[in-house]
Amino acid sequence: MAEKVFRTDKFTFLGYTLLVLSYTLFFGTIVYKFGGFSFKSLIMILLIIPVAVYFFFLLKKKVVIDDTGINVFGITGKKEFKWDEISEVSVSAGRRYFLFIADKDGNIAVVDDSTENFRELLEELKNRLPESKLSPNYGNVVKSYKRSYGSIALIYIASFILLFILIQTFL
Repeated sequence: MAEKVFRTDKFTFLGYTLLVLSYTLFFGTIVYKFGGFSFKSLIMILLIIPVAVYFFFLLKKKVVIDDTGINVFGITGKKEFKWDEISEVSVSAGRRYFLFIADKDGNIAVVDDSTENFRELLEELKNRLPESKLSPNYGNVVKSYKRSYGSIALIYIASFILLFILIQTFL
């Protein structure tokens, strides 16, 4: 069977791209408008770092499934799970869904539903693993899965507010 690759979905990636851009422009404008670089401006610039780090995580994030197993590339590096070494796979449902993959050595990888085709990823694991390795509610959670756009909508709203403030500053 061919390798399947799952990355950050485009809607999420675009939202964080817009947020990083608007944050950078916003704080750059503040530094420019208030006379240049100072300790206070350094503190404000530091506020960009967590958003930029998460943006680069989304850029790097990837899940690869092939005949040998599943590889999860994330902010902490690459985790490889061979099919026969996986001890448990579970899904946590809520406002956001999280997929947990654990192996016999206690290594865990977490994949969130900002991954493109998340339902297909869940189905792929269901088809490749014996039912004994799936959490008891796995099938029901997969059937009821519906992506929530609430958190990413907040990202877009925050970005547009920052851009609106920037536009008002220069008018």
